[in-house]
Amino acid sequence: MSQAADSTLAHASQLAVRLGIPAGAEELIGLALTHPSRRHQSGAHEDNERLEFLGDALLGAVVSAALYQADPSASEGDLSERRASIVSRIGLADVAQRMRLDDALLLGEGEAQRGGAQRPAALAAALEAIIGALYLSHGYQEAERFVLTHLAQEIATPRASIGKGIKTMLQEWTQAKNGSLPRYDIIATSGPEHERVYECAVRIDGNEIARGSGPSRRAAEAAAAEAAIDLLGVTNEAVR
Repeated sequence: MSQAADSTLAHASQLAVRLGIPAGAEELIGLALTHPSRRHQSGAHEDNERLEFLGDALLGAVVSAALYQADPSASEGDLSERRASIVSRIGLADVAQRMRLDDALLLGEGEAQRGGAQRPAALAAALEAIIGALYLSHGYQEAERFVLTHLAQEIATPRASIGKGIKTMLQEWTQAKNGSLPRYDIIATSGPEHERVYECAVRIDGNEIARGSGPSRRAAEAAAAEAAIDLLGVTNEAVR
């Protein structure tokens, strides 16, 4: 094993111990922490994108089941809205920072210098990839335990607060840049009354920045804000 591989394995082992992950997942955890920029720089053959794909599907299933069981009176639209908020990049990035994954990400030198460890997309991808790694190494129950442990706070969040964090983050960034406020416009609706889908555009200084969709106006606005944050390269650090 190369020196770089040894270092990655040791790095992953330390994280696993800190997060209470059972032994045996270290190699996959190391891969889960490997940002594509690191692979391109080091010449390694893999990064965390495939594990992110797997973890995303598992995360959605676990969160959906937890919300369904926790709130028997919630409608399909309510459940969809809450799940969308929890598994959004911004929502997952907050969880990842609480877990201090920003200190554990393996980035390429250029990406690290650009503040890549604070980018919501990179943090969310690493968290989802860890979930995928746990599933492959220890099975569904361990992946489920990890999600329910580390996202318990988000799963218990009242419906009324959905989307506020994402929109607030974008607003704070635009105000710091030029004092302006984002404006959200619903530009289209589709589907029957009980399965309505809203499409929203977010504009800054009159210019459309991004669009998003969701099962309610609030969810669509949050999705548009998230898309704008990704497009503009906003980081959590930038709005502190």
